[in-house]
Amino acid sequence: MQVSPKWFEDNGYKLHEVLYHQDLIPFVKNYILKKNIFTFGYLFLNLLFLLLLLTRIIFSLANFQLDFSNTFTFLGFGCALTFLLIPIHEGLHGIAYKMCGAPTVTFAANWKKMYFMAIADKFPIGRKPFLFVGLAPFVIISLLFIFLAATGSPQFQIMYFTVLLVHASMCIGDFALMSYFSEQGDKEVITFDDYENSLTYFYSK
Repeated sequence: MQVSPKWFEDNGYKLHEVLYHQDLIPFVKNYILKKNIFTFGYLFLNLLFLLLLLTRIIFSLANFQLDFSNTFTFLGFGCALTFLLIPIHEGLHGIAYKMCGAPTVTFAANWKKMYFMAIADKFPIGRKPFLFVGLAPFVIISLLFIFLAATGSPQFQIMYFTVLLVHASMCIGDFALMSYFSEQGDKEVITFDDYENSLTYFYSK
């Protein structure tokens, strides 16, 4: 089902916020600084992956499993691999949207500001399905690389832990959007994207 703003008004919803996609970064900064389960989870997981990476590096160097050259090489490989995962990350958002019933999904990128979006044009989505869409790439990719790190050699563990950390940090937009929903308390919140006008509407009642 595709809808327009009038559909929300006819069904008792009031416009709560409009997000202009060009203003995504201020929106993310605002909601990632709120205090709720998603912002705390985002901080905790990033610190956890950082600790795992540092522990692996220190242990490898102390036991002469790796030298500084190898360490920086595999740190670089991890960063490069994370950027190669961007299409997969957005594709997983798209698959999750499709599983929730979205008829079409469009992908957009702003290379200057380095953000990427999966957009389900004019498809209304509520809190629970949106959490599924928002969390799907983070959960799937994180579980995959946790498994790889648990079974890999020291140098590949450094690469995989780097992917975990950098990818988690790049999920800031997903966690900020989930933080927005959390900040609405018990309200029924529905959002939908307007791809043509680069807008996202948030309605509540």
